[in-house]
Amino acid sequence: MYILTIIEIILITIYSGYLIQQVCTKEVNLFVKFMALISWVINFVMLIFIPLDIYITLRDSQLQLATPSLAYLRIAEAYQWLYWANFIICWTIIPIMQEYEEAVDLTRHEKLVRAFVNNIKFYVIIAVVGIVFVVCIVLTGSAKQYGLGTFLKSLANSFGVLLITVLLGYSLVTVPRAHMRTAQLPVQMKYLYFRAASIFQEKKDIYHSLEDLTQRAVELKEFQYDDELFTIYLNKCVDKLPKKLVDKIVKREKEKKSGFLYKLKTNFLNEGVKKPEFPYEVMELYQQVRKGVQELKRVKAQWKENCLKALEMEDILSSDTGDVKRIKYTFKPRREGRFAQQFDTIEWYWQLLIKPQLKIIFSLLLGILSITVLIQEITVFMPTSFTIFGVPLKFTSGIIAIQVFTFIPLFYMAFCVFYGLFRIKIAGFYGLYDNNQTDAPSLMFATINFSRVGAPLCHNYLSMLRLKQTSAFHYAMGHIELVPIFGIDITSFLPLLLIFLFVTIYFDLYDKFMNMLGMKQFMFTATFSDRLIYEGREALQNRKTKLLRRKKTTVELQIVDGTGGNQDRLL
Repeated sequence: MYILTIIEIILITIYSGYLIQQVCTKEVNLFVKFMALISWVINFVMLIFIPLDIYITLRDSQLQLATPSLAYLRIAEAYQWLYWANFIICWTIIPIMQEYEEAVDLTRHEKLVRAFVNNIKFYVIIAVVGIVFVVCIVLTGSAKQYGLGTFLKSLANSFGVLLITVLLGYSLVTVPRAHMRTAQLPVQMKYLYFRAASIFQEKKDIYHSLEDLTQRAVELKEFQYDDELFTIYLNKCVDKLPKKLVDKIVKREKEKKSGFLYKLKTNFLNEGVKKPEFPYEVMELYQQVRKGVQELKRVKAQWKENCLKALEMEDILSSDTGDVKRIKYTFKPRREGRFAQQFDTIEWYWQLLIKPQLKIIFSLLLGILSITVLIQEITVFMPTSFTIFGVPLKFTSGIIAIQVFTFIPLFYMAFCVFYGLFRIKIAGFYGLYDNNQTDAPSLMFATINFSRVGAPLCHNYLSMLRLKQTSAFHYAMGHIELVPIFGIDITSFLPLLLIFLFVTIYFDLYDKFMNMLGMKQFMFTATFSDRLIYEGREALQNRKTKLLRRKKTTVELQIVDGTGGNQDRLL
């Protein structure tokens, strides 16, 4: 009975470890990765237990047991252990680790002290706000009507359900649409052009910001300081910055200082650079430099990856016409061997015919699932026994069938929630990035938010099934009802919010609205525009021209030297 669940836990643990290893930079230490893995696995295991929980609950109901079975009690106990372990990790260990990784102090002891102090400040603020809130609900009579414990539990769950609603409103539209759009190769090509322009502009902005930080560091380094901390942090800034950029700024500063206007400003008008008075000023400068350098590395990696995809897509589209069923890549070496021609033909049919059609079919299936989840999510807060996901459970009793019918919609909901969660990138602060470009603070930030949706997602899905029996999850956690907060009935508000988000995302209104308000850091993706498509095409064409020149030079050198080479290095 437990074999399938154990296999799922093993597979999800391996995949989570692989995913964390793929997104993290080399500087992220092993302990940070391990704690993130533990938190991710705990939340996934709670979700994996749900199909087994439903099977045991229905089985015990059919057997008409007077008391809960041992399996039922064990899984309920497991839920409690997982929930409280996740709670402790999410609210104590991970936040302290995040502050520790963000600290720029010189010793581990100083970093740890700063992490504890910052978290204590946060907990004090939360405690004060919580006490004030409890007093308010007691005075308004809400606590007396529902019970203080029930009210606070409902409040904690309300935040998770609200976050799930927002993320589903985004992902239920975006996930099927992304597959549908990428099924059309010309549309996918336009998107890669658009991404190229966005990344290229972001790279320029980050580089200009680093130029300003480099100039500031070079200027401050010329002063003499009594406190050694100033010199230490300024040297760390210069060592962290790209050497070519530092040399460029040093040369520019020398030329500027030799000018008459600069001497006039500094000697007579006293408009020179001011010497910092406190060490925290250069500490903040180092923190900005460290973050800026990491952002530049990330954007360069994204630029390289997007160029590779875009140039390959151009080759695929250009191979659509012609008698030869082979994709002629500009930079990838031609396939060699006995069955090279057959593999080339298979690749041509796969890229141009089969793969797009499969993506369309897959997108339609995901669209049906999205509409089903939307309907079910809207009706879950209504006083009705209507259920879609619970219908198959009335006609099946085997463990495999129940696991399949419950796992598929639950997995899709979880995927949509986590997809939306990981797509949110707060510009200049946190975000999860592929190709080993995610630093430790960003990984910890994502882990905290990841941990806060696990239990509410389990509760939300079980509510959709409309089970007459009490599941082991509800037996362990108690029935969490969403009660009115200050007279506002959240159960009436959430369906309207979900419909609103679904419509705004479908018509691409959300990101445009955030952009209009000047809140680009809270956008899921950048706004699509024809201007950026044109700029991206130009940027990629310039990049392609440079790569072709480099390829020509490399081939000429190989002919002269009589050596081979790997053309993939060009990219």
